[in-house]
Amino acid sequence: MPARSFLALVSLVAALSWAPAARAEAPPPQKIVYDLTLAGEPIGTRELTIRYLPREDGERRLVESYTVATIAGTKIVCRSSGQSSARGATFTTSIDQGGAISQVQGIELPGGGWRVIAADAAGVKETTLGKNDARMTTLDVLDPGRSQLLSGGGELKLLLAETGEVLVGALDAGTIGTMKVAGQKVTVTRYTATGPLGAAKFDLDENGVLVKSDLTWLGFSVQATARAVPPARSYGTIDIGAANGVTEDPL
Repeated sequence: MPARSFLALVSLVAALSWAPAARAEAPPPQKIVYDLTLAGEPIGTRELTIRYLPREDGERRLVESYTVATIAGTKIVCRSSGQSSARGATFTTSIDQGGAISQVQGIELPGGGWRVIAADAAGVKETTLGKNDARMTTLDVLDPGRSQLLSGGGELKLLLAETGEVLVGALDAGTIGTMKVAGQKVTVTRYTATGPLGAAKFDLDENGVLVKSDLTWLGFSVQATARAVPPARSYGTIDIGAANGVTEDPL
């Protein structure tokens, strides 16, 4: 083989050996449907999709919630989406209440706390919450990677992703019990926060998945119950970048 051809072949092999690894396929998303009731009467549904993206520096989760409900004769359509990782979280919520449109956006700050922007027909309002002003959001409760923020008891300061307001209450340390979901016996931990608006309850299974909740939502005490517990999740394959460094995507 001519020297020039041999050197070209060596260069090609070297380039291939240092090429970035193929991006691994993400594990299948989890999908959960909740039935919503108000004072025991059905009012709508909430469809939740959770996507897990493995990364070398930790997992990222994408959470999408789509709620359709009719309360007091008004149709409400609420879409929330967010992403979270060890670096923090962000969310966006859009609500159509009988034609009245509003939106809330939030980003968790590096030092703790949140930057929140709320917009409706009255205008735009921007708020900065310190790390002691808000502990987590209502979208975090739906995120198995962040729902554990409920544990530990103390004072709960819950940022409402639907309005940008903060719900404050005394949070208990959690009570372990069981409940039946679609005929399946599920072990859950119930966290109860008691505040000026009454008691908010969150039932999480052993994997941090929200099975049932009772919470003031847009001014109404709405109960959400999962129709079924999603199957055990797949952790997929870690996505490793090129040999000279880890590929990082922005949050």
